[in-house]
Amino acid sequence: MVKEDLVLDRLYPVLTPQASELISSYDEHALVNSFKFGVIYQGPGQTTEEEMFCNRQTTPAFDHFLSQLGQRIQLKDHKGYRGGLDTQFGQTGVESVYEVFRDKEIMFHVSTLLPYTEHDSQQLQRKRHIGNDIVAIIFQEQNTPFAPDMIASHFLHAYIVVQPLEPGNPYTKYQVSVAARCDVPFFAPTLPCPAVLDAGAAFKEFLLTKLINADLACLKAKKFSMLETRTRKLLLSSLVEDLRLKSNEVFQMPSEAEAAKAEPSGTRFFDTVRKVLSATKKPETAAPPSGPNSGSTSGSGPGAAQGSGGCLPSGANGNKKLPVNGTCQSDGTPVSTRSGAGLSTSGGGSSGGRTPSSSPSSTPHTTPHTRKAFSESGDDSSFNSIDMDGHQAVLNEDSDTGLESMSSAETGHQRALESRAAVLDCPMCGGVQDGLVCVLHASPEVVARRVQALSEDVKKLKGDKLDLLRQNVSLQRDVKRLKEKDLRQASELSSTNREIARLQSLLKEFTTTNQVSAV
Repeated sequence: MVKEDLVLDRLYPVLTPQASELISSYDEHALVNSFKFGVIYQGPGQTTEEEMFCNRQTTPAFDHFLSQLGQRIQLKDHKGYRGGLDTQFGQTGVESVYEVFRDKEIMFHVSTLLPYTEHDSQQLQRKRHIGNDIVAIIFQEQNTPFAPDMIASHFLHAYIVVQPLEPGNPYTKYQVSVAARCDVPFFAPTLPCPAVLDAGAAFKEFLLTKLINADLACLKAKKFSMLETRTRKLLLSSLVEDLRLKSNEVFQMPSEAEAAKAEPSGTRFFDTVRKVLSATKKPETAAPPSGPNSGSTSGSGPGAAQGSGGCLPSGANGNKKLPVNGTCQSDGTPVSTRSGAGLSTSGGGSSGGRTPSSSPSSTPHTTPHTRKAFSESGDDSSFNSIDMDGHQAVLNEDSDTGLESMSSAETGHQRALESRAAVLDCPMCGGVQDGLVCVLHASPEVVARRVQALSEDVKKLKGDKLDLLRQNVSLQRDVKRLKEKDLRQASELSSTNREIARLQSLLKEFTTTNQVSAV
């Protein structure tokens, strides 16, 4: 069902069996089953971004809170959702916090578990992960002021501030508060009043639910909604194109781009027929003869012999017949001569004049005013004609199928061959034109060879495509190998820098000791 207010240029039928799978895949893009959240430790009196990201040591209260969120995992052995963390070379730390909640995978970017970079006050390595999250948790050891603008980020839209009330007590309570940007809609569950929750399973379920709903609500903000709309448009365009290509593959139809680039011929029979028809040079027609020796129009008269093709009315109203080729003498022997674009026939040893050519003629799609006319001499001769009954529409209006005209012409031509026991030229186009055989009278072997040649070209192109795909896969492997090498070199460089810093510190201490000893 199409919406009434929907304006479309055309509708395309979806005929591929994979349509339901592709549409389901498009709908499932809106389903999110993996989330990543930042966790920032805010020490007592810390009010700047640099101070919070430079924390290296944790406290038992913070470790207890992390145990409420999820499980500590080794990134090296982790196989689930990694949230952008490195699980191969340890570039993003050794441990992290991970949890599966209601069939949804959650990875936490804990600031103290991410690598600490010496001589970097902003700790960009840590902020690169937490700053790209949408929701973050701020854990306060003590009551310390926090404002969302303390952390400069284009992505962070919501913060959940958690403060333990009794840090040393195993049955501690947490005070929770929420801050979000103005364009973020409300997200459940609602905070109780007062917003104090006991540690345990209920607190974990409340906090994780609040985090997931906050992430989904932030996606409705202006910045993320614009990105989502653009992404949905691209996915929808890709879906339409995939459905069109799959439907064309079912019927072996070329796509619009391939049809525009490729030649009009195809690997199928009808495409070959249309190409040869369009490439065939149309001969000129002859002017209708006048006088007593003009062609027969009623099929009656003294000595008129009916040829094997017959001379039947082309319409139900008894209008003119369509003479095709050849003449028959009174004894039934066919006689025909061909000169240029005209035909002259003779009966009883007399030859008629040549009919001048005046206008071009076409194949069996020819309209009545462009039909070729022939002349004859002698009262005891008549033309062999193609049976045109049932094909009046073909003669009166142009048809684009080419199938009916081809079959009728071949049938009449075969009857003419059987009656005359000789190969005749094509009556409409003169047989061979500029080296191209008229497809209506060409032998099936010629058409088969043409189709086979086109099929071989297609096979060659498919082989070239496979070679390009193999080269692409090989290049992708090389790129992946180079990326891994780059990561290893970066790790070695970081280790080297740390070792250099350690040696410089030792050298400085040694120099200071020598100076004191000298004094």
